[in-house]
Formats: sequence, C-alpha cells, structure tokens
Amino acid sequence: MTEWEDKTPGQSYESFSDLPECAAKLEGEKVYVEETAYKCEDGEWVKSKESSKKEHSNEDNDGEGDNDDEGEPDSGSSAGSDNSGQHGRVVIDESKSIIKPYLEKSVEGCFMSGLDFSWKTVDLDVEQSTFKYEFVDDTLVLHSGNSLTEYGSMYVGGKNGNLNGTWQSTLCIYNSSAGKSTCYKPCSEVKKKILWKYGVSSEDELDDEDLEDYRQEYSVKRNTCHDDDEIVDVTLKISGDDITVITTPRETEEKEFTDYMNSEYISDLYELIYEGSHYAPSVYGIINEDANGVKEYRRLADIKERSRTKTALTFEVNEGTLLSVTVNKVNVDRKNEKAEISMTVASDESSCKLNHIESRVNKGDCKSDNLGKFNETSKIESADGTVYKMVTYMEDSNKGDFDACVGKILEGLAKGNGNESGGDDYYCSEYSSSYYDCVNTFADYGDSYVEEYCGVYRSYMDEYCVGSLTKTAASTNKLSKRKFKQLQRAHINGLETLLK
Repeated sequence: MTEWEDKTPGQSYESFSDLPECAAKLEGEKVYVEETAYKCEDGEWVKSKESSKKEHSNEDNDGEGDNDDEGEPDSGSSAGSDNSGQHGRVVIDESKSIIKPYLEKSVEGCFMSGLDFSWKTVDLDVEQSTFKYEFVDDTLVLHSGNSLTEYGSMYVGGKNGNLNGTWQSTLCIYNSSAGKSTCYKPCSEVKKKILWKYGVSSEDELDDEDLEDYRQEYSVKRNTCHDDDEIVDVTLKISGDDITVITTPRETEEKEFTDYMNSEYISDLYELIYEGSHYAPSVYGIINEDANGVKEYRRLADIKERSRTKTALTFEVNEGTLLSVTVNKVNVDRKNEKAEISMTVASDESSCKLNHIESRVNKGDCKSDNLGKFNETSKIESADGTVYKMVTYMEDSNKGDFDACVGKILEGLAKGNGNESGGDDYYCSEYSSSYYDCVNTFADYGDSYVEEYCGVYRSYMDEYCVGSLTKTAASTNKLSKRKFKQLQRAHINGLETLLK
C-alpha cells in the first residue's frame, strides 16, 4: 500500500516534505500541511486559494457554526471582494521596533488574449512593506519606513507592548516628537455641526443668504475633515508570524449632490464663456459642487440667468443669445462602480444631447461582444512574471460628439463677442487627441479594429488639420492648460475620479 493510498485526499500532513509525488492520478486533489491547503497541478503541489482546512470545513457546513473574533477571517484576496482580507506572514524585529508584513495578493477580473476575453484570478507578487512601530499607552502607532516619521497612524484594540491581537484603525495621527495626537472627523459630521448653528438639518432648508455663509464656513473647515467616501477602516489581526489585513470602506450617510446647476460643469461653462474658449467642460463636473465658481464667473462673464432650478438653467449672453442646460438623469452607484449621465446643452441654433454610461467591467460583461465598449485597460504582471492585459472599465457613450457639439456653440459665442481664440486649431487638437487615444486602446486588436472604431476621429482630424500629420502632432502638443485638465479628468481618471 502506497503512502497516498494510506491517506485520503483532504487529510493533513505534518510537513511539506511528507507529501507524496504529485502524479497524474492525483491531478486536482487537495491536501493540507499544517492547516494550509495545497493542490496537485501539472505535477507540482501549489498553494491553494483556500487558506486553511478550517475554512474548508466551514464551507462544507454551508457557513454554519461559530465565527468569533479570535478565529481566522474569511480569506478573500480578490480585488472585487467586499470586506475581504489579505493574508500573509509578518516579520517582527522587536529590538528595532520594526514590523514587515508580507501579504499575498491576487486580482480577479476580465483578461484579454488577442480578441479573446476570460474572467479569472491572477496571483501577484507578495506585497512587502516596512513600518516602524511604537506604543502610546494601549495605542499602536505605525510609521511608514524604518524610522519614526513626523506623523504615524494610530490603531486601537490591543495591549501595550504586545503586537499580537486585533488592531483597528482610527482617524487619528500621532506626532512622536511633540507627543501629541490629532484626530479628524468625517466631513458629514462637520457639515451637520455647522448646519445645527442655523437650526436646520440639511442645506435644502437654508435661505440664499444663510446658504452662502454655510458654504463659506464649510470651505474653510473641510481641510480638517475626511471625505466620507474616502474613509477606509483597516483591521490588523496579528498572531505570531501570521497577519491578516481587512479593509472596509466606511458607510456614508452623506446625500448625493443634486443641485446640478451649481455644479463644476456650470462653473466651467461660465468660465469658458468668459475666456472666449472653444473647449467643452468635462461632463464629470456635473456631480461636483462649485456654487462659488458659478457665482464668480456669472459676474465676470456678465451672464444673466433667466430661470433656474436644480436640474435646469436658462441664461443670456452677448445681449440676447439664450443658452440652456438641462440634466435629465445623473445616477452614480459607487458600490457597483457605475455612473449614468444624461443632459442637454442647447442654443437657439443647436441642441447637444449627452447619453453616457460608464461602469467597471463585471463577469457578465467579459466577452468579445463588448469589444467596442471597453475603454480602459491595464497591464498586470503575475507572480511568475507573466504579463496580462486586464480590461477594467467600459462605456456606452456619445461623449465625444457631445463635447464637440458644445464646443461649436461656444465657438459661435466667441465669434459673436469678438473674443475668438482658435477656430480649426481647437478641432484639430480635439479630434487628433481622440484619435490617438483610440489607437492606443485598440492597437493590440489589429488594424481592422483601429479603422472601425477610430476612423471617424481620423476623418475629422484630417478635415481640421488639413491632412497634415505634422500639424496634427504640433496641435496635439500645444494643448492649453485647461484642455490638459479636461483630458486628465475625462480620459485618464474617468470613472475612477467619479467614484473614488
């Protein structure tokens, strides 16, 4: 009887050296070495995604049973998992007060190979970091690097002098040289405190004068608070040389911004009119508040607002030219990383309608049918050095045509008030930039896909650049600071800015 026949698959071994040879007949079988799972794959025993035999037992029991704070947390190294933990080992040098976590990492997503797409998990290199630690009473302070920095992050929940235990992050930092801590509050709490002074619970209840005073006070204090949607709670579980790091985005009660006619988009639109520019504002600005900017550029551009609600605005420029902005729909789902914007900008002669949907690629989207909608990719290098291309975001949008249409309206306004500043140069830059962005996206798919999806930008580019690639390159390199800012928002940050 062989060693394997004497033991059933799934049993534990005392050490890795005790494992039998990973032969063909054992392909796919799983065993455990000191609670760590290993699987027979291609003639080798490899560490399984399953972290422990205990976790395997919990799965067999359909999740029933105790799961107290002292037990192992559920493993979840996938980038898309909620409340997941990274597991690994930790090296502690008590003589130097240095802690070095080595965390296992993997990413789950949509990967492309040629024109084929598949959803899978790729193991990444172990993530290593170094922290100098100190105890302040029963608070653990971690400083990035090998020495004490000016400020360290504060964790509570454990005991002085003992790293073992469960440590929870705070919104506090510690200045070691001064021996003082500083704690920040979520911005929603700061807003509530200011609103209480006016005897109300929301901005909607303030009159125009109080609303302006409230916004002014908040703009001063917001640097002392953390945006609620950027707060991530971190839990460290340390036991000997094992460590688990669990990150949990903070739940927020802060209302979504809905006063779209006091948004960054309107502020930028007014500013562009004031400057006599042909560039369209970034559509992503519609979800960001900038009431002060709207007021300032309305005054500078001598804009007369004829009607205004939170979703619609009609205003007059150039002594008689009427423009309108109407927001039909704005839906930002931060949890599922999806955004939808529908709006119209119109003049007496033109009407520009935007329909824009952008989202993170999920498992159901990962197929070649959506090739024309994928708009953002990234390169991922696995632990074994293999480089994969991962598709991260997709969009169904006419944003390019919408921006060009709005640019045409602004061009007409610039000619009307004698503040013209560009003509074809703007469109040469606009379409050549769009063309080269498109080429970079579809280059790996082949020339036919470049022609199919980028041809329209090329035709417009040739029209406005008079077919001159030299002029195209020159125009592309002479983008204004404002245009660079818009490209950064729209093409680089995209939904990641929107949903951060």
